[in-house]
Amino acid sequence: MADPADKTGEQLTLEIAEKTRSRIIASSSLNFQIELMEHVGEEDIPQMILISEHLVEEFTEDVRLTKTSIRKYFNYPHTLPFVARQSGEIIGYIIGVPLEYFSNDPSFQCDKNLGERNTLYTYAFVVFQKYKGSGFAKTLKRVYLSWAKKKGFKYVSGHVREGVSQRFTGSVQILQRFDNWHGTNKRFEYYRRPLVPHNQPETPEQNPPLVAKI
Repeated sequence: MADPADKTGEQLTLEIAEKTRSRIIASSSLNFQIELMEHVGEEDIPQMILISEHLVEEFTEDVRLTKTSIRKYFNYPHTLPFVARQSGEIIGYIIGVPLEYFSNDPSFQCDKNLGERNTLYTYAFVVFQKYKGSGFAKTLKRVYLSWAKKKGFKYVSGHVREGVSQRFTGSVQILQRFDNWHGTNKRFEYYRRPLVPHNQPETPEQNPPLVAKI
């Protein structure tokens, strides 16, 4: 009689070996395209991990992708993950995750929308440095925000280096600032940005409290 565990192991092997499943959302004559990722196949995993290395210096070791975290975050429709490809090679990605994924994390408690299911948290956004200035990153972000709105989210939010959110368009609120973010000796801020205009826009908080350490 076959051991059920053997079948489970076989199924897991087949899943890992499965090729990337994605949907092309936008493309250009420059061999550039943006894909909505449903499943990342074995052929794309090394490139995804390599790209994530570019986030480690800015953030923490936690943002370095692994096979496990790729399975967790690149799994539309549970998350909203897009990749950018140039001539068939992945050159960047952006991941949106419902805010409620982080309901037990103290660095999210400042957001009163936690539990309202109306906010998409930008977990990661990165494009290879050599493509900066090409417009690829802007296109990737634009597609992401458009889809977030289509999916019914009213806000996007995220943690960024202090001052970065000032470059964003639209009405951006800084809800919390963090000193020595995860032991990096860098100051970060948590921002929230509405995706749809408000009839009665909220007044941005001018001096959000500073948390000593996260």
